[in-house]
Amino acid sequence: MAAATLENAHYIPPVNTIGTPVIANDAVQEKKKKKGKKDKKKKKQVSEDKAIREAVGVIVIDSNTKKILMLASRKDENILVLPRDDCNVDQQEHPEKAAIRLLHDKAGIEAHYLAKRLGCFSESNKKGRVVAHHWMYEVHNPILLDDWPESNRKRVWMTHEEALKASENKRMARLALQKVNFE
Repeated sequence: MAAATLENAHYIPPVNTIGTPVIANDAVQEKKKKKGKKDKKKKKQVSEDKAIREAVGVIVIDSNTKKILMLASRKDENILVLPRDDCNVDQQEHPEKAAIRLLHDKAGIEAHYLAKRLGCFSESNKKGRVVAHHWMYEVHNPILLDDWPESNRKRVWMTHEEALKASENKRMARLALQKVNFE
């Protein structure tokens, strides 16, 4: 018979003799797992309840010069962007009304109608869930206002190629610019 050594000995936990039930380590781990699953379900439910963002953008075209209006970015004056804004979700604002509002507020343009809807582009997160819809419109021969709410932003007229180059890092703007019709 082999002698008992520490190498082949098995650890036996002490028996609880005070009267409280002993919970096996496996049971504790199982409770932690269940609690973690509940937390994940709650987080998942909260993220699924988030509303899909509704954004609008407008490509303003001067038919005489065949140029597109770009605005200086609010963050960096050297970056030019297309006029865009979010729809007012509280007021359940229709994208077309939001586009006309944004033309006045952001670009200083009076427009009573939009010439054409270029499309609705969806934006997805890494998991493939749609997080935003971008409604893009086209306006021809705008009436420029001298005074408007964001008159501190510079307006610049550019050719189609220049506008594409300026928006090379803006996916939705680039997609809309590729659908523009100058006729």
